Amino acid sequence: MPAIDSMLADPDDQALLAAMDLDDSFVPVRVLAQGDGGTTELVARREPRPGEPVLLVRKCMPAPLANESAWRALQVAELADACDAAGAHGEATAVPAAKAAGVSRLPHVRELYRLPDALVAVYDYVEGPTLRELVRERGPLAPGCAVALARQLCQALAPLHAAGVVHRDIAPGNVVVAADGAHLIDLGIARMRVDGASHDTTRLGTWGFAAPEQYGFAQTDARSDVFSLGRVLAYALTAADPADASFGSAAQESPLVSPALRKVIKKATAFEPSARYQSAGELERALAATIAGVDSTRVEPAASAVSYGVAGDAARAGDAHAADVAGTAVDARALRDRDARLVEHVRARDLWMAFRAAGAGTKAACVLLAAFVAFSTVLLAVSCWYMVFRPTVAYGQYSAVLGVGLAVWVAFAFGWEPVCCLLRLGRYDRTDGRVSVLVRREGMHLLWLAALFALDIVAVAIVG
Repeated sequence: MPAIDSMLADPDDQALLAAMDLDDSFVPVRVLAQGDGGTTELVARREPRPGEPVLLVRKCMPAPLANESAWRALQVAELADACDAAGAHGEATAVPAAKAAGVSRLPHVRELYRLPDALVAVYDYVEGPTLRELVRERGPLAPGCAVALARQLCQALAPLHAAGVVHRDIAPGNVVVAADGAHLIDLGIARMRVDGASHDTTRLGTWGFAAPEQYGFAQTDARSDVFSLGRVLAYALTAADPADASFGSAAQESPLVSPALRKVIKKATAFEPSARYQSAGELERALAATIAGVDSTRVEPAASAVSYGVAGDAARAGDAHAADVAGTAVDARALRDRDARLVEHVRARDLWMAFRAAGAGTKAACVLLAAFVAFSTVLLAVSCWYMVFRPTVAYGQYSAVLGVGLAVWVAFAFGWEPVCCLLRLGRYDRTDGRVSVLVRREGMHLLWLAALFALDIVAVAIVG
């Protein structure tokens, strides 16, 4: 395996060829996520290594956004040194290092190399649903379960912060709830703290969970992750949407959240960093004090949500030829089950909240679609009125019925469905395959319109 340090140096031709060979040694299984921050894939080695999981995650990050030093800090040796350093400052007693417990709650990086325009990290795949998926399926978590999850995330943050790394993107979508508890994933925008810097060079993070200083107010540090963790805990306890104006007060008003836990969340999410808990260890101690007598040593994932096509993925990775016959069928069934869970009733309020949280480009596209639908609906409504009250042809009322049906079709085919797809709502809340879902839905609407047209013709034929 090429030395990591040599791969991270400015690559000469030989190092670049080695990195490309290494990149080609992985077989893509499926895309897990794709966006401005890069592409995350489930992969497997063409030649599996002993003692290494078959399934791995390959994250390819654009060079301007990737922080090499933050990923290097995830190497086992450096994390171990960081844990020792944390112990020297009393952190190890308050927050037991996940490694000492036999469970690593941070990505176990297997390879780290640089391509001409990207940094690539390959790390172990953790099986299980994300916290976002778990809450959407189950609803709010019990206080003991939510606190246990937060304490496990403190275990992950303690060695990370001791190594000088700020995660900056602690959000429900980046927390995997596996059989052995919570795992913190995706260090795509993590950075090393720089002494003397006034603010971060890039203003990134998940809206609703990112600390205020991530938007340019100041440089981020461990307290920024404490803020995000407090918001994640509030989300787990209430299942409230961070786009909702009442999200900040949801945990404070919930009768299921104890007064002691409310105080912890309030302090963790204070606007001023100096008013928050100053470390993950301090937050963990505060959380521990709120659950005296409550068994919260383990976070159980939903039994039906632990595996999302992993059996099919493993077959595909281990034997590509066998997967063509057997693995694909298993994976397809698992993916259909996942899609069925993701299909939720989308309310107008959900649509509005998602629109408010969307980017400028998505908002513009939604507004254009809404304007087109409104104009078409008004035009069809006027036409229907004339067909009924001032008919110029026979069977005007039947044409009016068809016009109403056409207006409904336009509203769904050119309004509701594409807008939900753009905002990732309901059945479109997925990282890949949204276009194919949209095409299927549009086909269904078109068949519905054709059936209405056929019924209208039959009615005219019978009456005439």
